[in-house]
Amino acid sequence: GFCYRYEYAKREFNRRLAGGQIGDILAVATTRNGGQLWSKKKLDQWTDMEYRLKNWLYYTWLSGDFICEMMVHSLDMMSWAMGDKMPVKATGTGGRQVRVEEIFGNVYDHFAIEFEYANGFKAYHFSRQMDGCSTTNNVHITGTLGKGIIDNGPGLHEFTGKNKWKYTGATNNMYETQHEELFAAIRKNKPVNDSEKMANSSMLGVLGRMVAYTGQTLTWEEALKSNEVLGPPMHQYSRDLIWNKNEIAKPGITKFS
Repeated sequence: GFCYRYEYAKREFNRRLAGGQIGDILAVATTRNGGQLWSKKKLDQWTDMEYRLKNWLYYTWLSGDFICEMMVHSLDMMSWAMGDKMPVKATGTGGRQVRVEEIFGNVYDHFAIEFEYANGFKAYHFSRQMDGCSTTNNVHITGTLGKGIIDNGPGLHEFTGKNKWKYTGATNNMYETQHEELFAAIRKNKPVNDSEKMANSSMLGVLGRMVAYTGQTLTWEEALKSNEVLGPPMHQYSRDLIWNKNEIAKPGITKFS
């Protein structure tokens, strides 16, 4: 799930943000730059399908690309800051500069996406997975009365400007808290339902991938109505299925469907 929403520091930060700590929000930027992830070499006894499943990160039809399977957490923090309002459209770019070997399937290694909202407000997302580069995982929010900063490296949650504040409260394991609150809700028969927020934040990742892959500006509605199918039909799945439709998207050439 979207575990950041269960971290005490981020809950207090966003409570204050929604309460006007830095006034009206003018811009949000999320950045998550990290290194390359693991991969597994093919063993003789593995079928083609088994190899791809064990290296699922690198196939768009299994992972949605890394903007959907990892950076979506940054997009969820962006959405949270925006009061979970969805953008009207997006444009962006991305590509493969470093992860060009066959083992990296057909996913990108960097994205840069601009989301535009109904009021003209814009939010930005930048991410990469490349070794040897600087790393960061943060959110910067600019408001009429100051700025909000979440830096997940040192665990900083701070507002600057007219109403200065820094989180110094209790820390928690967000994964444990998420489970504890779910179990407590089950026992009390008071459902916890994050599904709409999770679906919308996941769709932000899909929209970001679509605009980067095609090089086109797309609306939220266009993305929702897309007929895109990345993988084989469900009835074709089997241990011995060979699925070689792993083309690498080329902006301006790859078509939106």
